[in-house]
Amino acid sequence: MGPWIPAFLAAALVAQVPPSGSAVEGRLRRDVAFLASPGLQGRGNGYPGLDQAAEHVLQTWKELGLKAQIQRFPFVAKVVREAQGALLTHGEEARPLVWGRDIEAIGYSGDADFRMKPLAFAGYGVHIPGGYDDLAGLEVKDHVVVIARTLPDTEAFAHLPRGERSLLARVKRLQAGRAAAVLVLEDGPARPLQREEGPVKLDIPVLSLSTGALGDACGDLQARLQAIRNTGTPASQDFIYAPWTTLTLKLRLRREEAQVPNVVALIPGRDPRLRKECIVIGAHLDHLGLGERHSLGGAEARGQVHPGADDNASGAALVLELGRELKQARPRRSILLMHFGGEEEGLLGSSHWIQHPTHPLESVKFMLNFDMVGRLDPAAPKLLMGGLGAPKAALEAAKKLAPEGFSISGDVGAAVGGSDHMAFSQAKIPTFFFFTGVHGEYHRPTDTADRINVAGMAALAAYGRTVALDLADADTLPAFDPDTAKVVLPGAGGPMRVAFGTLPDYADNPRGFRINGVSRGSTAEAIGLQAGDIIISFGGRPVKNIYDFMDALGAHKPGDKAVVRWLRGDQTMQAEATLKGRS
Repeated sequence: MGPWIPAFLAAALVAQVPPSGSAVEGRLRRDVAFLASPGLQGRGNGYPGLDQAAEHVLQTWKELGLKAQIQRFPFVAKVVREAQGALLTHGEEARPLVWGRDIEAIGYSGDADFRMKPLAFAGYGVHIPGGYDDLAGLEVKDHVVVIARTLPDTEAFAHLPRGERSLLARVKRLQAGRAAAVLVLEDGPARPLQREEGPVKLDIPVLSLSTGALGDACGDLQARLQAIRNTGTPASQDFIYAPWTTLTLKLRLRREEAQVPNVVALIPGRDPRLRKECIVIGAHLDHLGLGERHSLGGAEARGQVHPGADDNASGAALVLELGRELKQARPRRSILLMHFGGEEEGLLGSSHWIQHPTHPLESVKFMLNFDMVGRLDPAAPKLLMGGLGAPKAALEAAKKLAPEGFSISGDVGAAVGGSDHMAFSQAKIPTFFFFTGVHGEYHRPTDTADRINVAGMAALAAYGRTVALDLADADTLPAFDPDTAKVVLPGAGGPMRVAFGTLPDYADNPRGFRINGVSRGSTAEAIGLQAGDIIISFGGRPVKNIYDFMDALGAHKPGDKAVVRWLRGDQTMQAEATLKGRS
């Protein structure tokens, strides 16, 4: 650490902002305008527009004489019903449910073909040992379980553990209880069928149900939910008894796969000794397409182009500019320039590259990530900068290189935002994250190119160039700091009572939840877990992915003992862990 900081500060030292109306501004304006243009239809994953954006980036690198390539990875772009049928029976009466109106599959639903399975109402599907419990005394095995999607904002639900809050966590508990299916009661109409974040496919059918789809076949469920909200007491009921209520269901889904692009280019370093080491400069290229998922614009925004000018045409354009300037600067270390797909769907592109690197992963010594860097306030320019896996001293040193009048708010650790740098940090690569803040157009059709502060982007490009060159030209680099790499795992939100200390691999793994490492001094380290291990069971619960793991972890409290089973190569291992509270 010591040798690096003086070299970092000694280099030429403060970023020089280009004059207004410069060629840099012109190039940035042109690239943002193209990437956020209506013709690219929001650069959605699986959309042709994202491929056009990738080709634009690739062509730019080739015109600069750089060796560049497109790396592709699979992505479920669309889920389609191939066969369906739903018949609701109440006593002697039977009526079909209308698909797309009364009932619809949820994207991660499994297929089904069964007759007359009894319904059971399980409130919100929440189970807290020793606390609120919708499942207490209720038989869910071989039942079609009805639960409400939206948790109430009342005292009884205010402090639910992380593993209890998300719909997926609640559904997976019912799957573990061998429910035949789950019907998710909506606050309004059934939701349209679309890809969902999380696992590609569950083992049981999961369906969205409109508010009035069941009629009075299960009594007045809205009154039951209101009673739960008023009293904080479960009101579950099994409808297996006369007049029984059953569902006959047939469902077969087809998942259409797209190949989503990452774009990678290399600026070779000039130093024979250091050129085998790389600094990654990256930004995600994808956005929300037509707003089918993740749009904050409401129902009226669905189907509209979400241009994503700030998120993240700005970062993508800034990396293009840095590539132009760094090629001319000829740094000592090599520079890997990366544009990722799949970020909006869960860091898919960066996680894929970490698992399938186009250049040796051990050669990557630092990563700079630019995400939403187009809305610098002209009156009070302030950059939000984070260091995930980077020593705090390194971040403080980088902040001193900012141009005059340029304010930087910096922090290390979990507070620095969720973007592609997280995948690199989990691979034990120190990172800096650059971000100008959230605004009212975020994830809306109004995030357009005319709102971008191009002069501010030019200033950020100058600062990014300075930071990149000081890293690329330093004799030694800051080492990965595991204490600043701790992140809040994606999950359901709410308090998590125990800490375990795994560094997650966000990519899907067919065998379980793969980890990229463990935190120093953690429970995971104490029981012998290592990078590359695949957790398959926690506390007696099967673990197929990070969501299962979070669900299992969230069901425990400090002091609990849990048997953990994992795969290391072809060997199955296990140990008993005594869980610690969060510090």
